[in-house]
Amino acid sequence: MKRFCKLFALLLALALVMTACGGNAATDGDPTGDGDAADGDSTAAEPMMALGSGLSLMSVNRYAGAFVEDGSDETVSDVLAITVRNDGDKTVQYAQITLTQGESTYQFSITTLPVGASAQVLELSRQAMPDSTEGLTGQVDTYAVFDTEPTMCDDVLGIETQDTAITVTNKSGSDIAGPIYVYYKIAYGDLYLGGITYRVGISSGLKAGESSTCYAGHFSNDYSALMFATYVQ
Repeated sequence: MKRFCKLFALLLALALVMTACGGNAATDGDPTGDGDAADGDSTAAEPMMALGSGLSLMSVNRYAGAFVEDGSDETVSDVLAITVRNDGDKTVQYAQITLTQGESTYQFSITTLPVGASAQVLELSRQAMPDSTEGLTGQVDTYAVFDTEPTMCDDVLGIETQDTAITVTNKSGSDIAGPIYVYYKIAYGDLYLGGITYRVGISSGLKAGESSTCYAGHFSNDYSALMFATYVQ
């Protein structure tokens, strides 16, 4: 499993390097898309367009690497990717985005995007990036935010990580009878990769002081970020 994790991390690094080296979005003056792609620091950049619901389109890119959106992690190339920033005031739970160019449509989905954060998401059907972004429009079709801002439940749960494993400890002093879930995303610096959010869980809960280690096949200490946790008392 460690070998798989290292290979997966290498694919992610390669994907981000390839994107940064030549797959960027084209502006009106650069239809070839040979500029610099998202580099993990888009917090101060001007968006290409407002998509609605507080989401901003920051860039349009060519992507090569692991296709993360369906969990297959198959190696792909020349897939259309967009970088989206949450300029709203609440963490996005789910958003469905459509880009349109003429008669062509491109679909993207995002889950768990905190305020001010950016994610590079891949076209869901693996369509290639168009030759030019001229005439490209975008909109948010479906959108939901968390009713309560998600947290790691630090007062109840102790969480430790290692490659492909997440250990959860009930430090609350009381038994937790219901399921416990920990959610995480792939991340490279400040940039999340993929709209997908992964989850590991302990279905039977934990007694006070008890710990349990969950297999987390996509988790890497170098290329992942814990997002939030939930539990049922």
